[in-house]
Amino acid sequence: MAVVRKSVAAMTTAEKTAFINALRQFKTTSVSGRSYNAYIDLHITFFARTSDGISHAHQSASFLPWHRAFLTMLELDLQTVSGNPDIFIPYWDWTGGASPFTADFLGSITNGSVSSGNFSPSWGWSIYRSSIATSFLQRRLGMNASSPSAATVTTVQGVTVYDQSPWDPTVFNSYRNRNEIELHNRVHNYVGGHMGTREAPNDPVFWLHHCNIDRLWWQWQATRGIDTYQPRTGFTSGVIDNTETMRPFSTATTPSAVRDISNLDYSYA
Repeated sequence: MAVVRKSVAAMTTAEKTAFINALRQFKTTSVSGRSYNAYIDLHITFFARTSDGISHAHQSASFLPWHRAFLTMLELDLQTVSGNPDIFIPYWDWTGGASPFTADFLGSITNGSVSSGNFSPSWGWSIYRSSIATSFLQRRLGMNASSPSAATVTTVQGVTVYDQSPWDPTVFNSYRNRNEIELHNRVHNYVGGHMGTREAPNDPVFWLHHCNIDRLWWQWQATRGIDTYQPRTGFTSGVIDNTETMRPFSTATTPSAVRDISNLDYSYA
């Protein structure tokens, strides 16, 4: 059954509770042989260029479809572990939408740490493979960067070309690259703490942030075309092509396969 992904501001109390409880349950329960910590391992593994010489998750053309597949996989796992098919990943509109860092949702912050309440150790949230020496979830809101403005989002959304050679952070006329650098990276740095590391999924706001990135890409696709991924065919060195498998997903998971969210059983409110 298709779900509708809502903004944090539009969520009901019951929806918030269901989402965070599913995350907590997934920390200690396996689905299809993986628990929540497997997602942290996957993000660490695919953060940079892998042994096959390909950049899958970041600084390449597949940044947006890779994370779309990553989000979809987690959403399905949360539905399975909770037994609730209505569970959805909400999106955080960081241009001025409601903050997710509240005591009743992703946890309030005290001196840069989530040391009590939701997503604290006593609540049942442990830190895994952390490059930060702490047992508490760390956040440093605004210390390293500001969040993107609505004007910046409008500018990025106005780029008409999905991507182009050399498919890396040096490409200026590239929606994928501008989104990744000016929106995605900036929010990771704005939140800071664990969100500023390779093990960013330690912080559940990772999913809300990437859900908003995916929503913006979907809006861009609605204007520019759903089938606009570049590079198109063949095997471009170091890059995932339109019909090439994105690791670590199934062989059927290509950029082309995830281009249309109406085929992935979710939509955006």
